[in-house]
Amino acid sequence: MVGLAKRKVKHTPVYFGHPFQFWKTRQRCDLNTVIDIEDMKKLSDVVEYDNMHLQMQKLKLLLEQEEECLLQELMMKQSMAVCGYCQERERNVQKYDEEIKKEQMIECKKALEREKIAKGMQCTKLDEIQLRAMQKLQMEEKKYKEKKEEEMENMWHQILLDNVRKKEEREIREADRLRQEMLERRKAYDEQIASAKKERQETFKNERDEENKRLEKMKLKIEQEYYEAIKHKREQQMANRLNFIKGHEMKLSRLKNEKNQEREIDANYISVAEEALRKERQRKRNKIRALKQEESVFVDHYHLERKMAADLENETNNIIRECKTNAEKENDERTIQEEIVKKMKALQNYKQYLDELKRQNNKERIERKEQMERVKKTAYLELQRRLNSANEELKKQIEYRNMLTNQIKNNQKILETELNNVECKQRPFTKKAITFKEAMRDKINIRLDGER
Repeated sequence: MVGLAKRKVKHTPVYFGHPFQFWKTRQRCDLNTVIDIEDMKKLSDVVEYDNMHLQMQKLKLLLEQEEECLLQELMMKQSMAVCGYCQERERNVQKYDEEIKKEQMIECKKALEREKIAKGMQCTKLDEIQLRAMQKLQMEEKKYKEKKEEEMENMWHQILLDNVRKKEEREIREADRLRQEMLERRKAYDEQIASAKKERQETFKNERDEENKRLEKMKLKIEQEYYEAIKHKREQQMANRLNFIKGHEMKLSRLKNEKNQEREIDANYISVAEEALRKERQRKRNKIRALKQEESVFVDHYHLERKMAADLENETNNIIRECKTNAEKENDERTIQEEIVKKMKALQNYKQYLDELKRQNNKERIERKEQMERVKKTAYLELQRRLNSANEELKKQIEYRNMLTNQIKNNQKILETELNNVECKQRPFTKKAITFKEAMRDKINIRLDGER
């Protein structure tokens, strides 16, 4: 009968609302990206939740199907109990029985007529007319019965077509509903995956920003310490230089003061000597005056006194000159010796300063070298630690990926078996006739699959 063939629905193999090609592409993308353990845990929770949600959806669908079958049976029983078509059918059956009885009566009349004819009984014109009328009525009744049977068959055919059409519409609505739910679930999964990926990218970005900020702060701190060390060193050098210049100036001022004091002392000595000479000259002048007063007495000694005075004056000048020259020589020698001592001390201080500066530079170079070694060692240890942690995380990710692969394979097998079971359930209840050989072969295959 037309329209009774079951509509086949093509089921695409999916896993958690997505085709397997989507998960393969996602697996390839995940192999090229770094996976965080926290995100993995969240994803495992999402997968477990989705698995539970899928099981709940399956149970819900099974319950809905059972409820729908039960409702259909109840409706069928009610429709059969108070169905106008069934009542009409019963009435038609009763009419059909009555018509059969009428036909039997007519056949009986025909048999009686034939019996009359066989016995040679003459029939009148009226009997022939009645017989033709009866035959005409029989032909009309036969046509009417054929028409009723054809209408009945058309009605049954139309009822079957309506049932098939309703069933197809119901299957289409169910398929559309399932497709819509799958699209909504896929959209929700895509949103969850996108949000998880976005959160992971934001987490990575925040960690990178924090690491960059920490490195930038560390770099600024190291540069600041380096600049402060250089500044402190320059300030120390400048202070040492200023202290050296100040000490040198103090030494020069002290030497100048000492020289001025010595000059003042020498000037005092010279003034005292000049005062003594002046007094001596005054005494001699007084003596000369006394001698002049006694000139009249001592005329003979006049020239002698003049000579003695001239000699004394020359001697005094010579003594003064010699004192001055000796004092100047002593001052010059003392100044030269002090300058030599001062230069020696300055040279020694400068050598000590150079030695101290060289020793300090060597010490700073050694400290910088040790600091660089420590920094390199710390960086190497930090790099080694990060490499070890990265290797451990990579191992964990590989193990988790293998676990997910196995889980996906197992879920795929489970889904395939469930799809096969659903297809088997959706097949018609009537089975094709199979031979004994085919039944035994299927039984052996089922037993071998169970042993595996």
